[in-house]
Amino acid sequence: MPQNSSIFAIVNRIKMKTASFAIVCLGLFPMLLKAQDGITFEDDFNLWNIEKGQTASVFVEKAYIRSGPGLNMKVVDSLTLGKNITIASAPFKGNTIKNFYAPWYQISYHSDGQLKQGFIWLGLLALGKQTDKDGLQYLFGFDRVIKQQNEEQEDHYLTTVKLLDAQDSLITSQSYPFVFSGQLSSQSKLLPAMGLNNVKQILRMEFLSAAYGVPTEYNYMAWTGQKLINLPSRYSVSDAGVFYYDEKILFPSEHKRNNQLIYKYIEEGEAKEDDTLDPEYRISKREEHFQWDGDKFVKLTLSK
Repeated sequence: MPQNSSIFAIVNRIKMKTASFAIVCLGLFPMLLKAQDGITFEDDFNLWNIEKGQTASVFVEKAYIRSGPGLNMKVVDSLTLGKNITIASAPFKGNTIKNFYAPWYQISYHSDGQLKQGFIWLGLLALGKQTDKDGLQYLFGFDRVIKQQNEEQEDHYLTTVKLLDAQDSLITSQSYPFVFSGQLSSQSKLLPAMGLNNVKQILRMEFLSAAYGVPTEYNYMAWTGQKLINLPSRYSVSDAGVFYYDEKILFPSEHKRNNQLIYKYIEEGEAKEDDTLDPEYRISKREEHFQWDGDKFVKLTLSK
């Protein structure tokens, strides 16, 4: 995971430079206290951003519906991948399943022509869904947490995009790692091909932050009509006038230079002096170029 390894390095660098500042801020952002183990979401504040009355989609092949909020409650029904449900309650105390903790919700749904109710574990629902004009459905969510044995790497969520047809049948899926570091929300957007050959659409998945030292991350996945392909990702992170790191990506339809190149522009700034209200930064910039051949991308070696 070369891209994620670089994220680990940047975030760890910020943690080392701003340890005293972080101690103060932790009281303001309770999610960050639990982000250190990488396996826990708050009951009432998490990346699903789900509230009573909202709809969501089942993200697993079979989701068991229970009579109450807990694994010890009776299974009363099951729902299949892509099934839409409506949230009918505030969150209930959760359970750890698939190596991460999430709350339970009461839900309502239609089955066999009847309106039914039950309880579902939040981790069985998609983080988001986008549907195109032909009825193709792009669901993304967490499969499970992968725990690392190597201390130099961090536990991460195996994040998956599942492509369904209009009848909720699975066409294909593709995964990538996501390290939860206290991000406050998630969302997705369906983009056009952005000038890439042999691409039908691109799904952009966003993990957003409003806290110092917590990265905002954007992941892109292309649908070629035959398979889903991970594209280069980007992220940004900063910390209170001490340090910032920012990546921007331009696709062919945006840069209009070479129709099969993806450009990533990277800017990094480090304050020359600490504890100033208007810091002056030492700024460095660099680029990364990725060649797209209609089936995969390759990072190019740039001459200095």
